[in-house]
Amino acid sequence: MVKVLIGDIFKSDAQTLVNTVNMVGVMGKGIALGFRKHFPEMYEDYVRRCERHEVRLGQPYLYRRAIPPNIINFPTKDHWRGVSRLSDIVAGLKHLEAHIREWDVTSLAVPPLGCGEGQLEWRVVGKTLYRHLVRLNIPVQLFAPFGTPDEQMRPEFLEEPATAASSAGHHNGDGTKPAFRIEPGWFALVAILERINQERYHWQVGRVGFQKVAYFATEAGIPTKLVHERKSYGPYAREMKQVLSRLTNNGLIVEKKLGRMLATTIGPTYQDAKKAYEEYLNEWQTKIDAVAQLLARMSTNDAEIAATVHFAAKQLTLTKRRKPSETDVLHYVMEWKKRRRPPLNEVDVALAIRGLNMLGWLEAEPSEDLPISEDLMIA
Repeated sequence: MVKVLIGDIFKSDAQTLVNTVNMVGVMGKGIALGFRKHFPEMYEDYVRRCERHEVRLGQPYLYRRAIPPNIINFPTKDHWRGVSRLSDIVAGLKHLEAHIREWDVTSLAVPPLGCGEGQLEWRVVGKTLYRHLVRLNIPVQLFAPFGTPDEQMRPEFLEEPATAASSAGHHNGDGTKPAFRIEPGWFALVAILERINQERYHWQVGRVGFQKVAYFATEAGIPTKLVHERKSYGPYAREMKQVLSRLTNNGLIVEKKLGRMLATTIGPTYQDAKKAYEEYLNEWQTKIDAVAQLLARMSTNDAEIAATVHFAAKQLTLTKRRKPSETDVLHYVMEWKKRRRPPLNEVDVALAIRGLNMLGWLEAEPSEDLPISEDLMIA
């Protein structure tokens, strides 16, 4: 009973329209601005509710008008400057389902919740919205973002199990590539995380570890659009904050408390979203596997050392205009990390240099005076 379309929600003949709102009484952009202009009395009521702190995430409410359409104001983010989190929208959809009969809603028109100013990605969250709206058992018009490819509005796509094969490819109907809020290269980072978690024996990946996943994915040739620079914990990309925010808000990754660490794990929308990115993942499968195999057996400390060593070797190659020696890399890293507390163990760094060199992850001339023994390498 859910029809997905592109168009003007204000031309819908549905009995009830859904409006996306924040919690601070502002309707200044996007679809909310349209609702403010069409229904000024609703806007005034909404402002008063915000002043009384009655508008809350996960709790959409009905504004009943004398003449249809009625309006359901659906909070999708706390502040108008912020971005949406899929978890808040799912909570709101559950609240809507629980109250749909009480509110006497007979038909509904719903915008792409969180996909406009909220910066969520239809390819990722569309199936989740569709799945919850189907459960309402009333006629629903779900409006997709402008520019959504036809195949992503069809029931076959929105109802499709996550394991189904892709046939659509990653082009629009006119042959152009679609725009992504979640870059395919960012999605590949989650695929690497999934691959690591499939290993029988693997270390948990935390925030720092996930940053090192991003570093080695970039160095492997996956187009993450991340630019890494030298920082205290190794190479770091300033854009990682945005990447983590987008992946988390779209439900692709979640953080779980495990002892003293926050472990980064696969989120609830990942399997659904894989189809939209499947062709990219297939193209990069060898690189995804290589990064996962490298990092699966590394602790957070090991991953920090490995990324630092790799970055150091690259910097030395650029400055010296020749292949550095393993000892050159060791001295560079120990100088870089001399203020680190606790300090790096020189043998651990040397082992990382030799190991990455043997695996082909860096190019350095072997050094006989590298402070490691053959016994350590065999171990």
